[in-house]
Amino acid sequence: MLNLFSNETVNNGRQPAFDLCKTVCIILMILCHVFYVIKFTNTPSLTATFIAHNLVRLLGAQFFMFSMGLGLAYTRNDTAKCCLKRGIILLLTGYLLNFLREILPWMLFGNYPMFSSIMSNNKFLMLLSGDILQFAGLAFLFFAFIKHYKLSNWMIFVITILITTVGAFCTNEISVKLSPDNFYFSFIGLFIPIKNFTTSGYVCFSFCNWIIYPVTGWLFGKLLKRCINPDKFYLYLLFISVPLLLLAWSAFDAAGKNMWFILMNPVVYHQQNPIILTVYMNIIALAISLAHIFSNYFVKFKIWGVIKHLSSELPTLYIVSWVIIGWIGALLKINHKFLTRDFDNIFWLFVVVLLLSEVYVYFKNLWKNKNTARDYNTIEKKDL
Repeated sequence: MLNLFSNETVNNGRQPAFDLCKTVCIILMILCHVFYVIKFTNTPSLTATFIAHNLVRLLGAQFFMFSMGLGLAYTRNDTAKCCLKRGIILLLTGYLLNFLREILPWMLFGNYPMFSSIMSNNKFLMLLSGDILQFAGLAFLFFAFIKHYKLSNWMIFVITILITTVGAFCTNEISVKLSPDNFYFSFIGLFIPIKNFTTSGYVCFSFCNWIIYPVTGWLFGKLLKRCINPDKFYLYLLFISVPLLLLAWSAFDAAGKNMWFILMNPVVYHQQNPIILTVYMNIIALAISLAHIFSNYFVKFKIWGVIKHLSSELPTLYIVSWVIIGWIGALLKINHKFLTRDFDNIFWLFVVVLLLSEVYVYFKNLWKNKNTARDYNTIEKKDL
């Protein structure tokens, strides 16, 4: 396997396997968020819990973060200054999203779009909640730190393991009672997991628990750039990940526990201990290995243009879809009487959200292209 890697960068192009995984990831995440608004369906065999947990939690936030790290390994804008700027922007965007999807609809319509249990304590507490964008901001600030001090890959990996260990300890030790005036716990929870706050939605992704995903993705990307034969590499990765997952399943079974039920538990998912992290890493390895095999086939068809587009617009689609879902929830009062809770309505609402998000992306790109063309013409006239 060591013969598959060169000392030079030989695989610096776009990675189709990650385009496919990211496309599946954003589709599942939007579907999951639609379920968060509707809550539960009346269809016994296809409940919202089943869909949200069994699909999204296998290839959702963790792959989002893993691919974020891999993207940083492939981008040219990877200096400490660029990471610092991007981290600050992501943090501010996360809190702006809280305002747009929760606080503003409540101010205008007096209705709680989604997390009513949190907002019933204090109407503005949801503004300080920490979601995936806040975590992404902290992750880029971490990369800015390690790039500024030019730490070696081994040193970065060791530091990440130590941080993860701290997170695992805090998960079992730190617990607080929910209170309307505990605003500062929202900021503490961004870094270390606090039981009640993490599981109730105040902070979904604490830095200590989740930083291992973008760091591992970044290290994986640096390795992948030196891969001479990606086909053989992913085949080896597949042969390694499948037996390890089967071994983990057997170990859980021997302990009298169902591995998948444990993985689907909300507390376990958000406050991941090292064992669960290892299992999810193997799931990511399995997913990208299979994605590489499928992408080699699908890349020949026109549908690949759609996959590539959805992958490249993942951050925008994530943000815009959340805003649309929040406003739909407030306008239609989905949890009450305007929309029945069966799977057909869930599916069509998902389609509506995805299409509206795509409309925004279309006009955003149109505006961007016009500005680019205008700037190019200005520069050309100056040269003449």
